[in-house]
Amino acid sequence: MLRDLPDYLTMLTALEKLGTEIMPSEVHGTLSGLLSANTSANPEVWQQALWPNHPKGDLLAAEAHKIFKQAHEVTRTQLNDPSCEFQMLLPDDDENLTQRVNALGDWCQGYLIGLSLGGIKDFAPLPENAREITKDMLEIARAGTTYDLEGSEEDENAYAELVEYLRVGVLLINEELQPIQSAPVTAEPDSTLH
Repeated sequence: MLRDLPDYLTMLTALEKLGTEIMPSEVHGTLSGLLSANTSANPEVWQQALWPNHPKGDLLAAEAHKIFKQAHEVTRTQLNDPSCEFQMLLPDDDENLTQRVNALGDWCQGYLIGLSLGGIKDFAPLPENAREITKDMLEIARAGTTYDLEGSEEDENAYAELVEYLRVGVLLINEELQPIQSAPVTAEPDSTLH
C-alpha cells in the first residue's frame, strides 16, 4: 500500500505534461476536499473538474495519471487513518516563504472547491468547528500575500502553525463529514439480556 504523496515537484511535472497551469497545492486541496465530502468519490470526478480537456491516449498524460492515481489513493488513506498522518501537498520548506504562503492559499481554495464537487454547496449546516475552519480557509484563499513577508523566524513559525491548524482542521472536517463507523454490536443468537 502506498503511504507517501508524490512530492510537489513530481506533481508539478505531471501537471505540466497535461499543459495545465493549475498548481499542485490547488490540485491536492481539491482532491482532499472532494474526499472529505465523499470518501468514495471517483478520481475521475476530480480529474474532470480540474482539466476537462486532458488528452486521452497520450503517453505523457498516462504517466501523469499514474501520479494522480497515487495522490488519490494516498490522500484517501491518510484522511481516514486513525494515526492522523494526513499531509498537505505544499512546496518544501526551503522554498521562499511568499511562494509557500501563495501555495497554502491555493490549497485552501482547492479544498473549498473539492467540498463543493463532493456536494457541499453550503457550509451553514456544517458543525460549528467545521464551519469555522472552512471560513478561515476562505479568508486564507482570498488573502494571498497582501502583506510583506520577510522570511523571519517569526514569519516561519506563524506559517508552520497555520499549516498545522489547517491540517488538523481538515482531519476534523473529514471526521465530521465521514465519521469512522465502528462495527455494530450484536448479541449472540441464544443470549438473554437480564
